Amino acid sequence: MSASAGANGVSNSISMKLSDRLRRAVENGALPVYIFLILLIIPNVILGFTEKMPLMVAAVNVALPLAVYYLLLTLSPRLGRTIWLFFPVIFLDAFQIVLLWLYKRSVIAVDMFLNLVTTNPGEAGELLGNMLPSIIIVVVLYVPPLAFATVMLCKGWNIGRDSLMRQRRYALWLAIAAATLTVAAGLGGELRFRRDIFPINALDNARLAGRHAIKLRQRAAIEPEFSFDARSVRPDSCREVIVLVVGETSRADHWALNGYGRPTNPRLMRLEADSCGRLVNFRRSLSQSNTTHKSVPLLLTHLTPENYADSIYSVRSVISAFKEAGYSTAFVTAQKHNRSFIEFFGNEADTTIYIGEDSPEKFAKAGDLGLLDYLDSILAKGARKQLVVLHCYGSHFSYRDRYPADMARFTPDSYSEISTGERDALINAYDNTIVATDSLLSGIARRLERLRANAAMIYSSDHGEDILDDSRGLFLHASPCPTFYQVYVPFIVWLSNSYVARYPEISENLTRNSRLPVASGDSFTPTALGLAGITTPRITTPMSVTDSNYRPLPRRYLNDHNECIGLMQSGFIKNDCQLTRQLDRM
Repeated sequence: MSASAGANGVSNSISMKLSDRLRRAVENGALPVYIFLILLIIPNVILGFTEKMPLMVAAVNVALPLAVYYLLLTLSPRLGRTIWLFFPVIFLDAFQIVLLWLYKRSVIAVDMFLNLVTTNPGEAGELLGNMLPSIIIVVVLYVPPLAFATVMLCKGWNIGRDSLMRQRRYALWLAIAAATLTVAAGLGGELRFRRDIFPINALDNARLAGRHAIKLRQRAAIEPEFSFDARSVRPDSCREVIVLVVGETSRADHWALNGYGRPTNPRLMRLEADSCGRLVNFRRSLSQSNTTHKSVPLLLTHLTPENYADSIYSVRSVISAFKEAGYSTAFVTAQKHNRSFIEFFGNEADTTIYIGEDSPEKFAKAGDLGLLDYLDSILAKGARKQLVVLHCYGSHFSYRDRYPADMARFTPDSYSEISTGERDALINAYDNTIVATDSLLSGIARRLERLRANAAMIYSSDHGEDILDDSRGLFLHASPCPTFYQVYVPFIVWLSNSYVARYPEISENLTRNSRLPVASGDSFTPTALGLAGITTPRITTPMSVTDSNYRPLPRRYLNDHNECIGLMQSGFIKNDCQLTRQLDRM
């Protein structure tokens, strides 16, 4: 006998013994069932700690799903098939673990499901590449049982009848105990079934996300009925140009204009010194959502967190208000189609351009600065009244891809992973994105000043960003519970010299109101209309910072279920509350 034949014989013998042991383990039933149960219940155990549930609720969140899973696993001797029927639960478990790794708390939110369909493939790829550790974890946890289930199916391995009946009895006893515990928690008033029990809460959030998607599809039939009844109170004799710039993921505490220790806004800070109009900075501005698909609609409509849920599917944006008032309108975005409200609003404009798709090579090289060439061509048309909305890619991760290489003011700016050890490089890259935004905004202002027109520009970001700022170790945005860093956003207004000379009272109002708190979602659209001298009965509260009667409202937040709540009740921890109070006392 050859050596190779002997080795093959030994290998086959080991394989047969292993196969026989696995078959007997399946027939016995206990071990594979228990292992699978442990894997299924891992998110529930973690959520019991992260969500700070009452002890009774945390116990129900583990015991009740565990009992249900156990009963289902003992319904049939064909364990391999049953495990594969659990695939939707496995998917939710894996999704939940990834989000817990990323955000450290909270169940899969409505916004998380919506992000799956509104995030473009490029963004998704950038994010997934930096979520590799959590992806590895879920692969290690859940791929082996699925592979083993496939083996069981192929080989016809089933749980023995005696073992199945024994496990079924255990499952029934556990179900009785879990039901008793659930009733006790319910009677105690602590248990909110649809909000506290995973995966019931995740499935309910998926339902709400699906309802949102259906309403979004129906919007096209409703929206034409909407009108702002907008009109301009100004004569057509003078040329007026309003530019609205919607930023992305820019946090105000990284702007030199707001006291940041790095020169991230050198060009904006030089504008007035160069006699290039007047810049008014609102240092106390907070967003009312930490997700793009809600914060941008809040910016571009007259809606507030109070009426967003009821009205967002049937309204038009500020672009339509300007059109009704006789303005030529354009929407230019550095982002791609994403099947969201932003896309619908952009399509309201006379001209709609997606530069990332229209000129991908140019955009890849210039980033948001590529918007300037399109702005030049739109301004060159010379319309007497023009509105231009520019939607940026701004500071969205991956930061290093958001600015040209020659604009890397802060180095080193290369990072290989998201970790505290690489935070300096992450911060350098992030600050470079602010420098790029600074260049874009100053470029817009200088172009508008050269027109010798009554011109104005408003800029605000949709939301901010966590960058491993504190002991929570949080990164990115759109977490189910926001942080101060995710909602602290820049808000600036620039006026041309011609505009200041013609409307000095507006310039004075802006300066006076710049000392007050601002909610960007409340004030962005009213301010745009105020700058243009456009009135509409849709806005009855003086939320424009151009208004002498402007008074800030209490801090509110639009939560995951589109409910208007106090910002301090949005999931803020003590540090977030302290930072917000400090800001509002400035």
